[in-house]
Amino acid sequence: MARSTEQVLQHHSEALAGGDSRALMEDYAADAVLLTVDGAHVGTAAIAGFFANMQSALPNAKLSATGYRVHGDFALVAWKADSDVATIPYGVDTFVIHDDKIRLQTVWSTGVRK
Repeated sequence: MARSTEQVLQHHSEALAGGDSRALMEDYAADAVLLTVDGAHVGTAAIAGFFANMQSALPNAKLSATGYRVHGDFALVAWKADSDVATIPYGVDTFVIHDDKIRLQTVWSTGVRK
């Protein structure tokens, strides 16, 4: 049975918070696209690399959602984060989730070095 958009987002949030990269990548379709202002990361290997770089750049980051909306296969999540080296007061991700997998994710944030 396929998970709902909310269930995929919940699993994704838990995997991200727990630093479980394998569980995190289970949420993505093999040909998923993660789009940032710096470029597109296509496929699970590229997306895993994006998250590895993010964890390295923001050690011990603690993320928290500040709001979200779901409409069918679409979701928007507003968030903030704090790490050892920077604070991110504003972040927004959007998702297209279909057949139990993230097909497209966009990420935007603004950060302030400590």
